[in-house]
Amino acid sequence: MEKVKIVTDSTCYMPKSYIDQYGITVVPLYVRFGDEAFKEGIDMTHDEFYKKVKTSQVLPETTQPSAEDFESVYRKLLDEGNEIISIHISAGLSGTLNSANAAKESIGSEKIHIFDSKFTSMGLGYQILEIAKMLYEEHMPLESVLNTIPTLYKHMNICFLVNDLFWLARLGRIGKAKALLGTIVKIKPILFFDEGVVNVLEQPRTLEKGKVRMVELLKEKVGKFGLKYITVAYGDNLEEAEVYRDFVEKEIGKSVSLTQLGPVIGTHTGPGVLSIHFYTETF
Repeated sequence: MEKVKIVTDSTCYMPKSYIDQYGITVVPLYVRFGDEAFKEGIDMTHDEFYKKVKTSQVLPETTQPSAEDFESVYRKLLDEGNEIISIHISAGLSGTLNSANAAKESIGSEKIHIFDSKFTSMGLGYQILEIAKMLYEEHMPLESVLNTIPTLYKHMNICFLVNDLFWLARLGRIGKAKALLGTIVKIKPILFFDEGVVNVLEQPRTLEKGKVRMVELLKEKVGKFGLKYITVAYGDNLEEAEVYRDFVEKEIGKSVSLTQLGPVIGTHTGPGVLSIHFYTETF
């Protein structure tokens, strides 16, 4: 049985219990406020980030890990005799995957296997959880796991609402939703991940209608494909998220967790984001 370690990045926002249980290595992305740089999950908590957004004279920006950041992680794990599965935030959102690939090329090892999750936050996290279960609980051969990973994203769904498209637009992370910018009609679009980039799913006129519609869409999908994992993800709006979580639970008759989006994703969505992340049994 091969020794295999999982490497990911700090935008997975997985509970620490899973990170510890499966021995996952998390490479941090960076958040910058002007000349100040912070490693996500290390130098700044989620709550500290949202407080700083309110008080800072400059808006935050984000930076991917360097190739050197990945190289030091990979070399240590290889020296310990491991093969590496490295899965990361969508290449459509970040250059993190480029840095990982550059590190692999520099090292020149075939024992590093790099994947694009085509998602972020728990869209990435749930894929990691499935990989960990395959490796450490089901004891699947590495080759089988590697062949399965490219299909995992097809189980994953994220739809979300933001108070203001400004946050997505200002750093160029608005993807295919850019056609909405400058529109005269005041809409609160339901956005989703479409092959690794942000796209518009529907255009309800109010946030409340959008919240209801996201649950309707969830129920439609779950009715066809089943449900394995689900969370309501939020920014700096815990009370709103708790109310929404309770509504979702009532509608689907299942327990729903809560996940706070950290500094990197919060920089791009803004503090008022509300989303449903769910992983279906089939696709």
